[in-house]
Amino acid sequence: MFLEHLEVLQQFNIVSVVVRLTMALLLGALLGLEREQKQRPAGLRTYTLVCVGSALALITNLYMYQMYTGVDPSRIPAQIISGIGFLGAGTIMVTRVYRVKGLTTAAGLWCCAAIGIALGAGFYSGALISGLMIVISLRLFAFVDKRFLKYSRYMYFYAEYSSKDFISDLIVYARNNNYQLLDLEITRESNSNSFFATFQLKINNPGIRLAIQSDIQNLSGCTLAEELK
Repeated sequence: MFLEHLEVLQQFNIVSVVVRLTMALLLGALLGLEREQKQRPAGLRTYTLVCVGSALALITNLYMYQMYTGVDPSRIPAQIISGIGFLGAGTIMVTRVYRVKGLTTAAGLWCCAAIGIALGAGFYSGALISGLMIVISLRLFAFVDKRFLKYSRYMYFYAEYSSKDFISDLIVYARNNNYQLLDLEITRESNSNSFFATFQLKINNPGIRLAIQSDIQNLSGCTLAEELK
């Protein structure tokens, strides 16, 4: 890439430092905007800070390597890669319906830190290419996920009900329609007669997903039935 052939950007000087941090700011913001649009826990500011901070950490490492003897130039980047996992873990949560949320955001933060490290080291082409690939994958693969889910034979449900007859009716419904009932988990609200359950159905015809959801909503005592995406 032409940036890596510019001598001024390969040397350790104020110009290269400003360019590296500016690119970290822009690429981090680009990744953060994609997450922000989907209302994820980590968005524009978080991704920008992670990317700029990682770039600054590596630039500082390079500065120390030049100024002091015996400094390991890979020590700080190694700590960033392992340490960013704690930040990413903070974006992962298990919802009330036992669905894990935030894995993509956590992985994105880790990749964002790696981009910052690449920019801090002056590896401009790698940072730009990987940054664009990550944005494209987040956008394109989200569409692929939705298309794949449309034709999946598995349906994951969350249901709320007030009568225990719901479970027996659900079992009968699955048996009568030759569906497989999988991973059934039942929980009762404390100090209440309300129950909620999560379960999977392996169906024969993905084209009738809405009809199946309607059938479950009409079972005895059901107050809510939603397919979890």
